This record gives sequence, C-alpha cells and structure tokens, in this order.
Amino acid sequence: MADGKSSEREVCLEEILRSLGRVEQKLDQLQINTGGEICHQPNTAREKVTCKVRCTVISLGLIDTIKQEFWAEIYLTVQWKEDKLKGIACKNVDWNDYWDPQLYFVNAGKINHREQWHTILPRGDGSTDVKLSIRMRATFKTLMKLHWFPFDCQELTIKLMSDWPVQFLEFKNDRNIKDCIRTDTFTGSHEWILHDHVIAVPLREEKEKTGSINEFPHYHISMNVQRRYAHYLWNLVLVIFMLMVLSFSSFSIPGENADARFGVTVALLLTAVAYKFIVNTKLPMIPYLTLMDRYVLWSLVIHALMVIQNALCLVLSGLVSKMYLIDYVSIAVLGGIALTVNVSFAIIGVIKTREADAKMKENCLEYEKIYAHTLNGATTITNGNHAVPVINTNVDVMHLERMA
Repeated sequence: MADGKSSEREVCLEEILRSLGRVEQKLDQLQINTGGEICHQPNTAREKVTCKVRCTVISLGLIDTIKQEFWAEIYLTVQWKEDKLKGIACKNVDWNDYWDPQLYFVNAGKINHREQWHTILPRGDGSTDVKLSIRMRATFKTLMKLHWFPFDCQELTIKLMSDWPVQFLEFKNDRNIKDCIRTDTFTGSHEWILHDHVIAVPLREEKEKTGSINEFPHYHISMNVQRRYAHYLWNLVLVIFMLMVLSFSSFSIPGENADARFGVTVALLLTAVAYKFIVNTKLPMIPYLTLMDRYVLWSLVIHALMVIQNALCLVLSGLVSKMYLIDYVSIAVLGGIALTVNVSFAIIGVIKTREADAKMKENCLEYEKIYAHTLNGATTITNGNHAVPVINTNVDVMHLERMA
C-alpha cells in the first residue's frame, strides 16, 4: 500500500516538474520577445525637457525606387540638461535610474547594427548635460514622389520620435555643430546625385492622423538626391522614339499592299508594348502616371492610330482610287501628334531639371545660413580639465566622446 502511494507521489512530482519546465520556457520566450524591456524614470520635476539633436550621415546608399527605401549609416547625438549627475563620473552611473528621452526611429525597417553610449558634459554655468550618442546602420522607408520620373529629385527622410508627449519633451536642432553628410562614401552615385546638405526639422504630429489622445514630438532628418536621367534617355526614351519613327516607314509600302503595311505596324506596336512592361519594372505600384508613363502611353496611342489607319486602308483599298491622299493626311496628323509628344517631353524634362537644380541651391543656401555662426563646424568636448577642439567629422567626435 505504501509503495502504491509513493509511486503516485512520484508521478505527481514528475507532472509538476514538467509543468514548471513549460512555464519556464514560456517565460524565456516572453523575455526574448520583449527584448528585456526597461522602465525608465520619469521626469519628477514635470518640466518640459529640451533635447538638442545633431546628426551626421556617415554613409548613404542602396536607394531602391521600387521598394521605396534607402540604406544609411548615421551618428546621432541627443543632449539634454541633467543636474542630478553633477560631480558624478560617467562610469559610475546606472543610466536605467535616470531620465531617458525614449527615442525610436519611426521609419526604420531592418536595423543591421546599433550601439549607443552616454557622456556627461559639464557646462560653464555649473550645470550638467547628458549626451546620448547613437550609431546605427539601417534601412529606412520613404515615400517617393515620382510624378516627374526620370527627372525627379527625392527627399530621403529619417524620422525620429519620442514616446514622451509634447508636454514633457521638445526637440531642437543643435546649432553648435553642423548636421552633415559624407558624400565620399555614397554608393549610389551611378544613379543619383547626392547634395551635401542635411535639413533637420522638429515637428509635431497631427492627432487627426494618429488617432492618439496625445501629441508626440518628431524630428525629421532629410537628405536630397537627384536622379541621373541619362540611363533612361539612352535605354528607354531613345528606343521608344525610334520605334515611333519607324512606324511611319509603313507608309513607304503602297496602299494597295495594305496587308503588308498592317503587319509592320502591328509588329512595332507589340514591341512598344514590351517596352511599357520594362518601364513598369523600374517603378513601384503607384496610383498616378509618371512623366515616363505618359510618354510611353502616348507612343502606344500613336502606334494604335497607325494600326487603325492601316486597317482603314485595307478596307478602302478597293473602293478609293487615290489612296495616297489618305496617306498624306494620315502622315500630317500622326506626325503632328508625334512631334508634339516628343517636344513636350523634352521641354518638361528641361524645366523639371532646372527646377530641381534651383531647389537644391535654395536648400544649400538655407543650410549655410542656419550654420553661418558655426566656425568651420568646430566645437569642443570637455576631457577632464581640458577643452578639446573637434573637427566636424563623425569619427573624431565619437572617439573623443569615449575618451571623455
């Protein structure tokens, strides 16, 4: 009897242990999914914290028009006042016990690498600042405006946001050092022209669009790129133009042989349709027509009208004696349409290119005007009792901050 009871106890204990093992697995999985979430201390003073933001784009590349995304490596610093750290060494601070701006990148897709560290910076008035430095490589989503493709320029934006409402935090641009971008590391120069300015703007989101009861501060860091259109002119526009011109060669075939003429125009129409599919592979699925789409569609209209004209000639060949008069009128009308389409495309291309150049120059002037007071983009970092000058390059700033 005793042996029976002991065996039952052993079975129960084994079942309990298995249940505990399953609970432990669930807890481990929950910890992995939450990423070791940390609850930071709130701002006990209940005052709005001003965070000064500065960004260096170390490298930019892989601008994907179809996926509407780009790859970038950035170095970002966020600085705010924190008097509780006065006289405390940085290595002795547990940053989980202090206020944190709770930042995240709204439009970041895949993050390949991210590291961050804090630096304590004494100020001249005896107070103390904290600088949060973030270096990351990631893919960012962006909404491209492709109405004037391939003569378009794009604004590539990195969107920073805080989880603190606007009542407790505001972003400002750090005007002591330039926001800058390295153009020598740009890997998309075969397709894009990268302009050497960064436009950084603090924003407030609209509650109507988010559905939230609170407003949260945003900070947008934008770079401008301009598409190199030569590839598309040589490989798409020129070929489509040549097909358009060749379609008029069908008029060299006498009207009496309208069936042969019909075969030539249909073959050219099918070739133009194939090029329309090639254009579609260069663009995402968008609800509007680009300039290239309109050009290709007009070329298809001209080819279709040519087929209709040939079909009419085939029907009227036995009824009308002077077929050449119909050909002359058709050449004049279709030639006028083709000339208008090509001249309009060329004029629009020139206008949009000049508008893009003017916009980029305006952005550059605004960028230089904002940082006109900054002496060659230089600043200082306090290292002990010494003020170390820092050139406005990302690598020097990061190394000297870690030395501090």
